Amino acid sequence: MKIIKTGIPGLDEMLNGGIPEGRTILITGATGTGKSTLGVEFLVEGIRNSENGILISLEEDSEDLYEDYLNFGWDLKRFEIENKLRVITPPIPLKIEEADIDIDNLVNTIQRAVSDINAKRMVIDSLSVLTAGLKEKESRKKILKLSTLLRELECTSLVISEVTEEEEENSDYGVGGYIFQGIISLYYKKKGAARIRGIEIRKMRGVDHSTKTKTIEITPEGLKVYSE
Repeated sequence: MKIIKTGIPGLDEMLNGGIPEGRTILITGATGTGKSTLGVEFLVEGIRNSENGILISLEEDSEDLYEDYLNFGWDLKRFEIENKLRVITPPIPLKIEEADIDIDNLVNTIQRAVSDINAKRMVIDSLSVLTAGLKEKESRKKILKLSTLLRELECTSLVISEVTEEEEENSDYGVGGYIFQGIISLYYKKKGAARIRGIEIRKMRGVDHSTKTKTIEITPEGLKVYSE
């Protein structure tokens, strides 16, 4: 089983090396926990290792993404020009309550993008937008269709999902709990007068991973996971 490194200091150690190739991993957390940064850093690590990537952002415009991540030294626009990355965004940034993403169109777009640049890594940001306003049955159908596609494409994929702090504490992750091969949870909890970010691997099939919650920090170079 080939292991894919995330490139995030401390996280690969928690994963006992990295993520099994071809798996789809759910990344959950509240606003401000670092989910999207984790996803983009995972793609950048792939590009450094000649593994092209796809970033599907259903809420943010591509120009905003270019600007945001340039602050970390990650030139997404240059990666696109060099055919190492495809950034897929809706024509107009969507508010989550107004989102209505056609799953068939999205699937076709993903398939073309993967074929165009021979992508090996993918990040979908976010599942919350994809299933916004849907009843549980329809939400389940969309997630199943997407997960089936990701398995067929054999990309190592991170699927981001926004949850509140309360939902994170009590969640069994619904359909995602058994569809995805791994679950990584990020936290941003109050501790005294400050807030502390944390990360926990809730599930990772086939990996003897750490079960501890570790402190993380968003640095100018990206995420960093502390050993204690």
